[in-house]
Amino acid sequence: MALVDMDSTLPKRRMKAHSPQTKHDAEGYGLNREEANERRGAGWWVSLRRRGHKVVRLFKDSIYGSDEATYSAARAYRDAIIEAIPPATNHEQAVLLRKTNKSGISGVRRLETREGDVWQATLTTNDGSKRENFSVPKFGEAKAKSMAIEQRRKWLCALPVTHLAYAQHAADVAHEHFADDLIPVSDVMPETHLTDDEIEARIQSINDEFDKMRPKRLRIRVKYYHGSRLSVFVSDAGKPAKRKLVQINTRKLDKAEMLAAARSVVGATITEFYDADVARWFMDAHGDNLLTDRHFHVRQGFNVLVFLPTQLARH
Repeated sequence: MALVDMDSTLPKRRMKAHSPQTKHDAEGYGLNREEANERRGAGWWVSLRRRGHKVVRLFKDSIYGSDEATYSAARAYRDAIIEAIPPATNHEQAVLLRKTNKSGISGVRRLETREGDVWQATLTTNDGSKRENFSVPKFGEAKAKSMAIEQRRKWLCALPVTHLAYAQHAADVAHEHFADDLIPVSDVMPETHLTDDEIEARIQSINDEFDKMRPKRLRIRVKYYHGSRLSVFVSDAGKPAKRKLVQINTRKLDKAEMLAAARSVVGATITEFYDADVARWFMDAHGDNLLTDRHFHVRQGFNVLVFLPTQLARH
């Protein structure tokens, strides 16, 4: 696995890997590339909305190692979300109450018209709008309202149930995973098949799982400071990260002894964070070379980030 020198890494300008024209297909739906800028490094954003819940997460190249690996992780996360949380159906949407609703029934309202007061039933679909008035003077207040509610109920019963997926990939996933959930609403009253708590729990579970799946890494920084002090910093670069900073007093040490002490601290800390196999791998592959009299420059030190080999990362 390649070693990354964090002090020499500079932002690079690259073309987007996926065209904006693909934003509504499987390759690009809910995904957006952000190149390195003054605020943060390059990465892929996942941005979705499911049943009123906005899901946003950034996958960084610095964590996954490359544009391609980051994109794969972001796409997998996007799919995990839309496979766990179905879009609302047109029936569920039709019975939601707006803040301005005064009747208690979506699509039913009382109006004053030239012909007199009426209770009006309405239903808007992709095929257009339906509207019918029921006269209060003719039928009476209660009867006119009841007739408007019944008319809206009939329209809903005749309306085929579909998922409100506004992108082809989202529609395909909904059809594959949630076809059995296309249940007509039982009444004209608001009805929800998934509560907010259930949705938030599913999102949190997916976030936790993807946190665990982040590539295992090591960040090692060794730097000499004036005043006879060698600073050794080790982190697993995780979320949350394990970190340890050790200051080695070098006043009575020659360079060879100082570097031996640094190697000991690095090896012991990696063993603490991971295990002895990971510590042995790092020292054999990188540490013993970086912390030699020939390669270690006292004034420069080093700051590196490495990705653990797959076979070790599974431990």
